[in-house]
Amino acid sequence: MRSLKSKWNWVLASSVLLACAGLRAEDWPQYRGPRGDGISREKGLAKSWPAGGPAKVWSVPVGIGHASPIAVDGKIYLFTRDEEKNAEVLQALDAATGNELWSQSYVGGYRNNNVEWRGTRATPVVEGDRIYTYGAEGNLVSRNLADGKEIWSLNVVKETKAEPIQWGEASSPLIVGDVIFVQGGRGQSAPVAAAIGKNSGKIAWQSEARGAAKGKAGWPTGGGYANIIEVEAAGGKQLIVFGGTALYGMDPATGKTLWQEEWVTDYDINATTPLYQVPNLLVSSGYGHGCMMLELSATGARKLWESKDALQDKFPGPVLDRGVIYGNSEGIIECLNWPDGKVLWTAKGPADRIGFGGSFVRVGDDLIALGDHGKLLLMHATPEGYKVVSSVKKVTQGTNLWSTPLIYRGRLYVKGHDELVCLDIGGK
Repeated sequence: MRSLKSKWNWVLASSVLLACAGLRAEDWPQYRGPRGDGISREKGLAKSWPAGGPAKVWSVPVGIGHASPIAVDGKIYLFTRDEEKNAEVLQALDAATGNELWSQSYVGGYRNNNVEWRGTRATPVVEGDRIYTYGAEGNLVSRNLADGKEIWSLNVVKETKAEPIQWGEASSPLIVGDVIFVQGGRGQSAPVAAAIGKNSGKIAWQSEARGAAKGKAGWPTGGGYANIIEVEAAGGKQLIVFGGTALYGMDPATGKTLWQEEWVTDYDINATTPLYQVPNLLVSSGYGHGCMMLELSATGARKLWESKDALQDKFPGPVLDRGVIYGNSEGIIECLNWPDGKVLWTAKGPADRIGFGGSFVRVGDDLIALGDHGKLLLMHATPEGYKVVSSVKKVTQGTNLWSTPLIYRGRLYVKGHDELVCLDIGGK
C-alpha cells in the first residue's frame, strides 16, 4: 500500500512539474527574444480570438516611448520616459498582476515638439543578475535585476565627444562576453559604434568608422538607429553595424572597419535590424530605398542583389523563419523568399495593413501583429499565402505605437501610448 501511495505521489509531482514547465515558457530577455530572431516558441496558444479580441487581464499606466517590453522569471521590464519628471524610467512589473515591483530613473531623455515621438527607443537587455538600458541621449546604465539599483552609468555620446543622433539613440545593447556594443552619436569624428566593458562601464574601443560634420541630409552624420548584431563569416566574427549613412562590418575586438557599403536614406534613418544566415546578410530601409542582399566573407561583402520595390522596412524588423522572410514594407506585411528576395505575397488588403511602424512576433505558422494605431491581428502566414484569422480594431489607445508586442506564458503584452496591456491568448 505504501509503495502504491509513493507511486501516486510521484505521478502527481511529475504532473505538477510538467504543468509548471508548460507555464514557464522561455524568457524573452532582449529585443526580438532570446535568439534575437523575433520568433516565439510558446505552445498552446489560442488558434483564434473572440469577436471582441482576447480577454484583458490587466492594464497599468506607464511612461511613453517605443522600447519594447521584455520578460524574465515571471517579471516584465519596461523602459519609458516620464514627461512630468523629465526622466527615463525602468520598471519591473509582476507579469501575472501588473503590480510594480520596483522603479528606478534618472533625469533626461528624448524631447520633441511632437509628443508621439518622445520617449525611449532602445529595449533593455537582461543578462544574469543585471539589466542594461540605453537611453535616447546616450545614457548606458547597468543595474541590479533584483531591485534596479544602479551599478554604473556612462553617457556614451558625451564620453565620445558627440551629440545624440537626430531622433534619439535607439540601438538596444548587444552583449557579447564581457563587452556591450551600441551605436554612437553624430558629429565630426564621432564614432559610429562603441564597445563598453560590461563590468567596468568604461569605453573599450571607439569604431574606426566616424561621422562627418555634415551629410546629405544637411546635419552631422554618425551612428544609426538599428541594433548591432554579431555574425560569423568564413570562420571569423564580425559586428554588423547599420550606421547613419552606411552599412559596416567591424572587428568585434577593435572596432576596425572590415568592409563598408554606402546606404544613404532621407534623414539618415537606417533603423531596421539586419538579418543574417550564413553567408548572406539582408538590410532594409524605408524612404524608397528598399532592401539589399550581401554575401559576406572574412574581410568583405559582395552585393548579390538590390531592390527599391521590395521590403521597404523603416524599422520594425523582418523575421526570417525556415527560409522565408516576413517583413513590414511601408505598412504592408510582405513575404519574400530567402536568399533570392523573390516576393511570394503581399497583404495589400486595407484591413490587413499595420502602418509603417507596425510590428509582429512569429509563433508557429502565425504572426501576431500590432498596428501602429493599436490594431491587433492574428494572421496565419506561410510561404503559400496568408489569412487573417482574428482582428481587433483597437486594442490600446494612441498612434505611432512602435513597440513590439511580447508573448509570454500564454499572454500578450502590448505597449500603448501610456499604458501596458496584458491580454490572455492562451488556448482553452
